[in-house]
Amino acid sequence: MKLFLKFSIIPRNLGVFMNKKYAVWNNKGGVGKTFLTYALSVEYALAHPDENVIVIDACPQANVSEIILGGNGEGEERLAGLVNNNNTIAGYIKERFNSSQFAKLGTETNYFIKANSYNNQMPNNLFLLSGDIDLDLCSRIISHIGGSPKRESWKTSRSLLIDLIDSFEKLNPTKNNTFFIDCNPSFSNYTELAILAANRLIVPCTADAASIRGIKNLIKLIYGLSIDNEVMSDDFLDFNKEAGLAKFDLPKIHLFIQNRSRTSDKSATKAYQAHADEIANMSQVISSGHSDIFTNIALISRIGHVKDGNTLAAIINNKGLPISSLKHQKYDIYGKETQANQEQINALSGDIKSIVDSL
Repeated sequence: MKLFLKFSIIPRNLGVFMNKKYAVWNNKGGVGKTFLTYALSVEYALAHPDENVIVIDACPQANVSEIILGGNGEGEERLAGLVNNNNTIAGYIKERFNSSQFAKLGTETNYFIKANSYNNQMPNNLFLLSGDIDLDLCSRIISHIGGSPKRESWKTSRSLLIDLIDSFEKLNPTKNNTFFIDCNPSFSNYTELAILAANRLIVPCTADAASIRGIKNLIKLIYGLSIDNEVMSDDFLDFNKEAGLAKFDLPKIHLFIQNRSRTSDKSATKAYQAHADEIANMSQVISSGHSDIFTNIALISRIGHVKDGNTLAAIINNKGLPISSLKHQKYDIYGKETQANQEQINALSGDIKSIVDSL
């Protein structure tokens, strides 16, 4: 396979002192982006107590916010309070539109909350920029600002999340600040905010053809590259072109994660391996001609693996617990006793730890 390149890619210099900003995205829903964002950010925070770890919820469903805030029930109520007070990513975008479209407000850091102030099971060094269903409505605001006749309006409209992150970094200059951004599967303009704010990309996928197509679309949309050597329409190339003209750095791919796919069923295992091989092949094809779109970190493999959480995922979503604090016991989930099995806990936590170690 050959790569078709229309627009050049702006390399990003990942210096030693640059804060890591991971966008977790695939142009395909149902691949476990939210659960991975939650698991990786919380376990990374526990493993790096001297760093600030910040979760940014750039998905209007706001599921990762709900889990961090305490899970179903309590987390939902706390999230509703933040939404009502406009203390969310959408609240910030709306305030920028109403008050200062082309300059920071000066209150950006107020939109970040300390997670364990709401859920004491969260690490002390974990922060959250909460999601909000109004993020879908904010796409009109982003489009309005980007379509202004004012100079560099597109760049300004796509820098809203960068402005928030920059303000947090300036408030915390003496610590490493590591960011995890949960993205919506669609390539909406608020997803563009997340991609442009990141400097590293984690790509979750599952063992199905749709995930493979999602990865191919991701490569086209962000980098203007076609793995299949096809001529791409301007719709695919528009973002890459605009980002280049605005002199944005593009994030570099750090990991592909085969998520929720392993099973003892032989036919499913065979399908899993076939898709894992295809992802590895795509990675090899891209890196052979365009290694500059990958991080320059030495990794044993660009393909990570995370077992299906099954029952454990339901417990974590409901209780807002770190994976590493799960115990071999029964948990009450909506009035029904649900068993957490130690073997499953060890398998899932081991896989997450291996990913965290590579970040």
